[in-house]
Amino acid sequence: MGSKYAVTSSHPLATLAGVDVLKKGGNVVDAAIAVSSVLCVVQNNMCGLGGDLFALIRSNGRVYGLNASGRAAEAASVDYFRNKGYTEIPKTGPLAAVTVPGIVSGWGELQRSFGTFELPELMQDSARIAEEGFPMTKNYSNSILNSSESLGRFRGWRETFLPGGSVPETGYILKQPHLATTLREIAIGGPENFYRGDLMDRITKGIEAEGGILAAQDFEAHYATWDQPVMTEYRGFKVFETAPNSQGATVLLWLNMLEDHDLSKIADGSPELMELMFRTGYATYTARARHIADPAFHPFPTEFLSKEFARRLEEDSRPEWTPGERTEGDTTYFAVANADGDCVSVIQSNYMGFGSGLMPPGTGVVLHNRGCYFTLEDSHHNKVEPRKRTFHTLCASIIEREGRPAFVLGSMGGDVQPQIHVQLITALVDRGSDVQLAIDSPRWGALGTIYEKSQTLVVEEGLQEQALLLRKKGYPVRVLKGYSSLLGHAQAIAFGSHGELMAGADPRGDGAAIGF
Repeated sequence: MGSKYAVTSSHPLATLAGVDVLKKGGNVVDAAIAVSSVLCVVQNNMCGLGGDLFALIRSNGRVYGLNASGRAAEAASVDYFRNKGYTEIPKTGPLAAVTVPGIVSGWGELQRSFGTFELPELMQDSARIAEEGFPMTKNYSNSILNSSESLGRFRGWRETFLPGGSVPETGYILKQPHLATTLREIAIGGPENFYRGDLMDRITKGIEAEGGILAAQDFEAHYATWDQPVMTEYRGFKVFETAPNSQGATVLLWLNMLEDHDLSKIADGSPELMELMFRTGYATYTARARHIADPAFHPFPTEFLSKEFARRLEEDSRPEWTPGERTEGDTTYFAVANADGDCVSVIQSNYMGFGSGLMPPGTGVVLHNRGCYFTLEDSHHNKVEPRKRTFHTLCASIIEREGRPAFVLGSMGGDVQPQIHVQLITALVDRGSDVQLAIDSPRWGALGTIYEKSQTLVVEEGLQEQALLLRKKGYPVRVLKGYSSLLGHAQAIAFGSHGELMAGADPRGDGAAIGF
């Protein structure tokens, strides 16, 4: 809790970097850039310099949306991959790096539009930590173990993350000198250096040498966009989410559906509540799969956010379930707020694990594999095309009530992110939950991508009794052991009735919340 400021992120060193900037007199956006850059060092297994970023910024009473996701290479097309014998875009290696990394352009836009400190000061912690090293958490060590089989064949990745040829143990001090140099080059030369300067030249030559298709012209053509956030009203609250190609609108459609149901009359965590959530969630995800993509290629329908569309969709939905296995997306979310009502809600990602595994020599940058979410199906609206942004699982939220901020929240979790948003929002709004309790509570999820007609139902261990009752009704529910990263690592900040700030961090991850 804090009387003036709060910072919450998925790693203590990142949270502390944000706190340090605020104590020096920086604003919430300055602090957000510092947090983001440190996360690119201590959690580059989830969100390194080679990934994307989305953000919502509330400043002087207005909410702004930033889309710093990258577009596909000019050479990327369905025919290109098919001619090489692929039926889908590879998940690792040079051809998994299909889209330009956008996160660095996001820092530039944030600093230019809202920042008061310059990048060299905001990025000094990240460069120092990369150079001096940091003790690896168990989660980080496990992520290297999980990626070692698929990415260990890439020399740059192997030399950085498998020192001595083995997976580092928890507590190992991981130093990344090449990444430290790259961070300092960005701090001094700005994002221009990453997209049009010497750094870009080294990155693209490294990609070309490995047989990748991202070229200098793709980096030079990249730009982040300021997009109007999507919004709906839910029980007197204004809920803002990041706009398409982000999947944030999924949250709003779902809340529009739930508003016709009095959740206060249904026991929290009961089978009845979960059944309602699964049923309405299926209807929402069906619409998500049909309508959300890059709006420059597939226009987003205005009716998607209407209450009538939600009612009609719920009436027409016929859920279909099937058992199976799915993996989580590797992402990280953080939030910064002050008592005046200014706040930042940010999510950034490599997509799967460390991403593609491709590391241009001497840069310390692992390029993401976000572009492998594209399909090679000719008739699909999310098929890969030159200069196109893929459907993006990243989404972040800011919630207001009566013209004042109420909550800032988000979570990693890939396709399941809207479900975590809805669980947090209904806990906070409908149940009046404490922010940390809302995060700690056991979660449920229906796992599946936009390409799947059916979904796998899972619940965390605290909901096993409810799962048993749902199974008797024919739901193929699988119980996960303890807390599970399949259901995200969430962070949130609540604005209290006395002007205080209350911040929470997820026990499923390595996060830390600090108020002061």
